[in-house]
Amino acid sequence: MEIVKRYITLSQVSLFSLLLVCTATIPSIVTTRGGASNFGDHTSTVVPYVLGFGLCAVFLCLAATRLLSISDRLRIPASRLLFLALLLLLVLISTFPRKVNSTYSALHDYIGVALYLYEFLLSAWLVVNKGASLAVLFLCIESIGSVIGFLSLENVIHLLFVGQIVGAIGFGLLLPAAFPSVVATRACLTD
Repeated sequence: MEIVKRYITLSQVSLFSLLLVCTATIPSIVTTRGGASNFGDHTSTVVPYVLGFGLCAVFLCLAATRLLSISDRLRIPASRLLFLALLLLLVLISTFPRKVNSTYSALHDYIGVALYLYEFLLSAWLVVNKGASLAVLFLCIESIGSVIGFLSLENVIHLLFVGQIVGAIGFGLLLPAAFPSVVATRACLTD
């Protein structure tokens, strides 16, 4: 299970660190009304933006593949990681045509919301099954980011990027900390 944890950690580190590179390159995006997808609009940040999402998805797929090689009983946890990777790739792919018209923009927004809802549900499942106070703290951080993001989508505040990053930090800390141990524990319970 250690290699699964390593792949999941690498998925989150690659996404966060490359978005950090984007932020350092164009810090003004932090204060604009838009979110992280704006990095896909600039030649100076498009490569780290694509690599961040792409590598995250690849490492999640590697973790899922490793789970499947351990036991057939781990198909459901593996599918959870694969679905997360799929949503990340859909967000990435939908980034580029979103400026064409309002339909593509709405589609990108809906996929982004679906990604965050899925991450939140996965996080809640992990906290319920892990029960550790650190897992609860990470879920609280993710929740704060989700509230900021939601309020930004509703135009109450204009901190979408901040909400995305705070939520990503909470999820990025929770997933590698809890997913492998929850999966291992649940797999042992079915013996």
